[in-house]
Amino acid sequence: MKTRVASTLLKTLVATVSIISVTGKAASAFDLKPGTALSLSFECLNDTEGLVTGKNPVDANGWQYAFDSNTDGMNGNYWVGSAPGKTNPYDFSGMAFKETATSVIIAINSNMLLTGQAESGVAGGQIGYGDLFLNMSGKNFLPAMQSGDLFGIRFASANASGVTQLGVYGGVQAKTVTDIKDGYTVGYGGMDGDGWISYETQVKQGGGTVGYGDLTKNYFTNNGQNKTFNLNEIASGKYLGGITFLAQGALTQQLLATGYDATKFKGTQTIAFQFDKSALSPATVPEPTTLGGLALIGATLTASKLRKKNPKSQEA
Repeated sequence: MKTRVASTLLKTLVATVSIISVTGKAASAFDLKPGTALSLSFECLNDTEGLVTGKNPVDANGWQYAFDSNTDGMNGNYWVGSAPGKTNPYDFSGMAFKETATSVIIAINSNMLLTGQAESGVAGGQIGYGDLFLNMSGKNFLPAMQSGDLFGIRFASANASGVTQLGVYGGVQAKTVTDIKDGYTVGYGGMDGDGWISYETQVKQGGGTVGYGDLTKNYFTNNGQNKTFNLNEIASGKYLGGITFLAQGALTQQLLATGYDATKFKGTQTIAFQFDKSALSPATVPEPTTLGGLALIGATLTASKLRKKNPKSQEA
């Protein structure tokens, strides 16, 4: 009888551990499905870009690339593109994305330093990157935010984000900082005697070509149309996990080792970082010690049931 009970208990224990282990693994699995939208604007909204996963081919190294116009960066000192003898900091060149079994890597290419561009008269004395948003819902930006499906990543410590810590956030509510960062709608031709002039019109008047990477203006809140500012930074959200930088301006061997193609973009600055996919998992994966504890509880309960069914086994 002892042998039979022990055998049954051992089988139940193995099954319990297996179930818990599989459940833990499934909870940690997280993949960015095709159609996930990544979007990013400068704080002044003088340029915006986006990448949609699955829209462009994945290269042999697992990278996807989205290209932005190099002549749609707006600023009163630089206008569109590059003024003679100047490099326009307010111009995105593109964005790249790579997903591995455990992490997501994002690379941003532009002419803007990670620390931003000095501008007198604006909050903080500089204009920089907004926060990067990640939307897996298949909805446009505003509906995704309203339904609680928006993620955000603060990667530039010099910006005016509503969260303090660099990292990934869930359940994000977004805000605009364009009004305090001297955006094009305030300081550079947004209004004149004839009325409203849109961002797109100003770019075209300056001889540039408007681009949003893989996205279109319809994805965003209103892109400055009708005096309404895009939402370009995190207002609030739940901190999920940190990011690790692979490049903070200059190309690095660490980034190149991932297979990133440095010839794709024309910008002078490459900002790249990665985060653990488990940070975005909706469930918490039990730690090994927790698994052991749960298995022990399961074994104890099983033994108790066996004793009740086989009272004579206690006497054997």
